[in-house]
Amino acid sequence: MLSTPVELVEDNRFSVAVKLTTPGWPYPIPIEHTVVGYSSAAGAFPGESFISSDGGSWMDATTAWDYSTNVCIKAFTSNMNDTLAAAVLPTSRSVQIGNTATAFGTIINAGSATATDCGIAPLTSVQADFSYQTTDPATNALVGTANTPVDIVPGGFQSYVFAFSPTAAFDTTDVQLTFDCFNTNPAPVTVGLNTLLLSASSTPVSDIVALSATPTGDGIVDLPGSSGANAFAVATVNVGSQDMITASADTGSAALPVTLSICESVPATGECLAPPVSSVTTAINAGATPTFSIFVAGAGSVPFDPANNRVFVRFRDSGDITRGSTSVAVRTQ
Repeated sequence: MLSTPVELVEDNRFSVAVKLTTPGWPYPIPIEHTVVGYSSAAGAFPGESFISSDGGSWMDATTAWDYSTNVCIKAFTSNMNDTLAAAVLPTSRSVQIGNTATAFGTIINAGSATATDCGIAPLTSVQADFSYQTTDPATNALVGTANTPVDIVPGGFQSYVFAFSPTAAFDTTDVQLTFDCFNTNPAPVTVGLNTLLLSASSTPVSDIVALSATPTGDGIVDLPGSSGANAFAVATVNVGSQDMITASADTGSAALPVTLSICESVPATGECLAPPVSSVTTAINAGATPTFSIFVAGAGSVPFDPANNRVFVRFRDSGDITRGSTSVAVRTQ
């Protein structure tokens, strides 16, 4: 990989020059050419590959060897506009009209150029006013100016807080957001990773803010082998009203070869208060901070696809309405 990427535009012609040194071996340049019964499909055109012994005088490979000779070098390019990634925490909020649902978002610029004018906007329409502002990632304190995009340096990131202020009641909605910069494509949308499950009510409701933690601290549950097992923890706080809450785990729309169980746990140790089962119902008072342990048992191989292969933990109220959720990726190692 080049230490400094070379920017290209459509239809640019470019060349790749490589110096090869093979002490003790007199044939340093890998080539391909037609050999009947072995590489019959190999072929080349004049002007494609060149060979030099000193880097100054070059000979066309089709002349240096034969008409079908090409040097075995490949150049790979990537779209520099597809450089953004984004995440949201928490990934769900439920509020009463008159209150504001806030969450934090982060945009990562994985490109080699500065991403300019980077901001957040809702893609899904809901009956709520939207705003955002940059924050200090070390403290989450507001910085900058509300609703004002900023630049993100190559390899850098920017944290934001965004807010929905409902103007009317609406059912639970997976709100998709666009995390975009002026000179890039938007970050890919991944449900449960950079979306917000949002609802608004005319009466007080529970609002379970849930955050997950995996053993490796990277948001991924690793299963050791196709029949391996592992676990992760979820911490919650109810910033809404008291209700009976049912916590359960599932794999969303993906049919994964895993078995899931859950228990309410001792916050200090993660030890289950009762044997893990498919779902747990418990009263969560306003301001309460219960924790849960989720167990994942493999029954087959789960490929690494963090956008799709995830375990979701959902918290439903007494009316079977989702009032909180979080998720982690899962894979077989």
